[in-house]
Amino acid sequence: MPPSFIHQGMVKLVTEYPELWPELLRRCLGIELPDDVEVLQGPETVRQLHAADHTADGTMVVKRVCDGAPVEALVNEIQCKRDDDKWWTWPLHLAGIRARLKCPTTLVVLTPYQSTARWAARPIDVGRGRMTLRPLVIGPAQIPCTMDLDDARQHPALATMAVMVHGRRPGSRSLSKIALRAVHERLEEQREGSTLLLDLITASVGAKALEEMEEEMEIGTNVSFTKIGRQKFAEGHALGRKEGREKGREEGREKGREEGRRDARRQAILLVLQSRGLVITQAQRRRLERCPDDEQLESWLRQALVVERTGDLFGTPRRSRSGHRTRSPSPARASRARSR
Repeated sequence: MPPSFIHQGMVKLVTEYPELWPELLRRCLGIELPDDVEVLQGPETVRQLHAADHTADGTMVVKRVCDGAPVEALVNEIQCKRDDDKWWTWPLHLAGIRARLKCPTTLVVLTPYQSTARWAARPIDVGRGRMTLRPLVIGPAQIPCTMDLDDARQHPALATMAVMVHGRRPGSRSLSKIALRAVHERLEEQREGSTLLLDLITASVGAKALEEMEEEMEIGTNVSFTKIGRQKFAEGHALGRKEGREKGREEGREKGREEGRRDARRQAILLVLQSRGLVITQAQRRRLERCPDDEQLESWLRQALVVERTGDLFGTPRRSRSGHRTRSPSPARASRARSR
């Protein structure tokens, strides 16, 4: 089964923003790192002779600035559901990184679901109840559900993660608007990595809530989502004004807004695929540009962060082993088939 959007998105977020882990430790677990250390990405793979490699979702190494000696290592795991096999592989990750770096090593589990947090927090008996591994767990109860604008500006990755965890829950609208405003400002400044934050936020907010926020921000605060998105929204509104004069101002304006939103989502899908190094064919591009279905576009945007090839996203035929052409089901069609 391929990784879920929330898992892949969180892995991508903490990989692109490694400074997020120390902030999560401080805010969620009350762990303050010393001032005279630096936090760097560590090895993610534990290698064994005559056995398959074991890969963690990420590791962080805390080193002294003065001599570069490792003080502590953190094995980071993002878990979206219960998986009892992890009770056997997590100790392996921990022991492998500890032996490789020769420093104390701690397991930190990050999950967006409270039930998974309770499961992950259970101690792991390594031997006779006297050797016990107790993971540090960061769940939705620890991840902030409110942030002010200054805080979101200073910690945009944390604001993005907060929306990924809480964005579809009641009362999260203020958090989502603040995170979007902070990311928009970064886009205006052409800050690296801002497009990723935007994609994760917009994919984590319900379609109806996102449309309402888009409209409110455009009217009240003049905030739009990307430079491409702003151009598309402007084109949509221009079309709306023109058709409004011909067929009725309100009807034309609404049509312009809808088409502008669709174009913005299409551009977001292309940006995600481009950032992941996936090539889109002309036929696939035409299919994307001609799609009028808001739900389909939103589904493609979510799946663009997960699929391994663009053919899996758009249902492009692929060659079977026998040489016959088979068609990969679209994500939306596959989801409906599983529901039956």
